[in-house]
Amino acid sequence: MSKVFFAQLHIDEVTKQMLLGVIEKKQKWERLKKRVLSLQIVTLGGFAVFFAYVLFYLIFPSGTLTAFIKMFLEKTVHLYILLLLFTLYWAILYYKKKCDKAEEEFHSLRCEIIQKSADLWKEEQQWKERHKLFEIMKKEYDINLYFENS
Repeated sequence: MSKVFFAQLHIDEVTKQMLLGVIEKKQKWERLKKRVLSLQIVTLGGFAVFFAYVLFYLIFPSGTLTAFIKMFLEKTVHLYILLLLFTLYWAILYYKKKCDKAEEEFHSLRCEIIQKSADLWKEEQQWKERHKLFEIMKKEYDINLYFENS
């Protein structure tokens, strides 16, 4: 959001910083959501491929449980692959937690802006023109400043 736009609406510095903060938090949340999704896809694909490999190249040819375990443990690469897959799973949990926290921070700041609207746009002219800002925030950043429950 450009400073020119802020200047046209005569927004004070506190309001500018709050709006820039909510935009930043939204972008951080979106980045983390994408990271979690990509990790989920890679991990699920990795587990599926490894399971298919184990099924067709170890379980079916081995015939017995002891033979399967022996074949599995003969190659340390199997254990490294499992370690990698479980590390990816841990990364999903880690980034999901960060994503949830970022979402909560974003919604908290967004709701604070909505609740303090009367204080942030004190002058009558500012109050009348705030809908322009709200429309741009919705259109450009997908941030709804009209209602808290969205």
